[in-house]
Amino acid sequence: SLGEELAQCGNNVTLFIPQFGCTNFDEITDIRENAFPPFSLHICGLGETVSFTSASLVHTGIRIVFITNPHFSEKLGVYTYTEEEEKADPSHKRGSGHTDSLLLEALFQRAVASFGGNIPQDPPDIVLCEDATAAVLPSYIAYGGLSVYKKTKCVVTVHNAGPAYHHSFATIAEAKQYTDLPESVLYGALNGDRIEPFLLAAGCAAISTVSTQYAEELTDPANNADTGGLSGIFAQRSIRVTGITNGIDYERYNPTHNTASLLPFQYNPEQGDLDGKYKCRDFFLAHFAAEKQADLHAQNVRYLTGITRSGYIRPCSDSGHEVFFSYHGRIVSQKGISVLAQAAKKITAAYENVRFVIIGQGEPGLEHDMENLAASSGGSIVFFKGYNRAMARLASAVCDFIVLPSYYEPCGLEDFIAQIFGTIPVAHAAGGLKKIIDGTTGFLYSPNTPETLAQILSSLIERKNAEPELFRKIIVQAAAYVHEKYSWHEVTANQYVPFFNSLTAGM
Repeated sequence: SLGEELAQCGNNVTLFIPQFGCTNFDEITDIRENAFPPFSLHICGLGETVSFTSASLVHTGIRIVFITNPHFSEKLGVYTYTEEEEKADPSHKRGSGHTDSLLLEALFQRAVASFGGNIPQDPPDIVLCEDATAAVLPSYIAYGGLSVYKKTKCVVTVHNAGPAYHHSFATIAEAKQYTDLPESVLYGALNGDRIEPFLLAAGCAAISTVSTQYAEELTDPANNADTGGLSGIFAQRSIRVTGITNGIDYERYNPTHNTASLLPFQYNPEQGDLDGKYKCRDFFLAHFAAEKQADLHAQNVRYLTGITRSGYIRPCSDSGHEVFFSYHGRIVSQKGISVLAQAAKKITAAYENVRFVIIGQGEPGLEHDMENLAASSGGSIVFFKGYNRAMARLASAVCDFIVLPSYYEPCGLEDFIAQIFGTIPVAHAAGGLKKIIDGTTGFLYSPNTPETLAQILSSLIERKNAEPELFRKIIVQAAAYVHEKYSWHEVTANQYVPFFNSLTAGM
């Protein structure tokens, strides 16, 4: 969406993407395979040939260049192995990272950097590199000696600096093997014994991140544990991190249009019209969450593709006073899944008319824990394992609150989606989740313990039934706030364009 907005502002935007076996071409047009001459790259002492497919993103004006190579095309998932790949090779466990991830990342980034030297084109003003998997690219540009990049400015956006997301090299020797960068440059990127792509980037690129709050955390040594030591080094070296909170394309979720929202009924939270929201709930309970699931009409099968269900939702004894909580996101430790599970168990034991709807996938052990929690809840908790876009949106829309107990969260998108759907976020006050205005567009809590979360959920249950108009007011405020302040159009025009202009001033 950032690229689309930049293109609409009159900029020429080219998006480079590795062409994996799972690449979806539904919104791609003008596809031309081998649109540019292929060339060979030497990585780890071996020659790798890369070729290029040119295409356009429908209705956006964005040019796409797909980088093709067998190492990409054989993969059925972008970052991790799929169930199908595990069946073919048991060592490729579902959900685990690709064993050749360092090669994939080096191949992609070096192909992008070399593209400018091998394919005649206008020099780019800005090269925007998304996260650690592209954070070495500015170094290839800086030390590659290609004249096309003489005036180019690079930006690396940190989407997640959690310890598992650094994509670092284990040793100087390993980094040298994959990158062929000068050892003096690599030594400057040491984080302990490892070579840190984000620190390589800091030497030759501007660093940004996906919220103003996370920018503060990334430069505070107190967050060393949650950033794998990165925040301490950023602080010590006075590395500036510019925080720009991600936007959201409201029209892709707009609940007043079924085709956009994927919801079965229309409604308008900004106007306080919630009738369709509760019709969605009735639809969800009848078709997907009942103990004995009814036969599905053909048009409803789309909600269940790719997911399996554990548990169910039993009817509430006091209709009109029930409270529904949702969670939609990755089932991983960072997201505070154990905090959610323990709090949900406490709350459902204390309140007869409270229900939890949980959907996501991630760490197999945590998935198993959620399956057991739902199955043993006696109809208070339902868990949908997997990912299905239509069901994920429906699960969020039918609930009163969404619970987001992340230990750390760079930006957070689920709070935006929930607010657009008239679902109030309840979140641990961490990183980008602090964009929620406590008591006005949602609720924040701290510390992130099951006891604290259960306490705030209990309070909200009591208050919702006693003060329904207050919560209706919050729903209206939150939906309008996201729509007006965080559309990608507003974020691009008011923050990204000035930021990029500041980097290219005087060119």
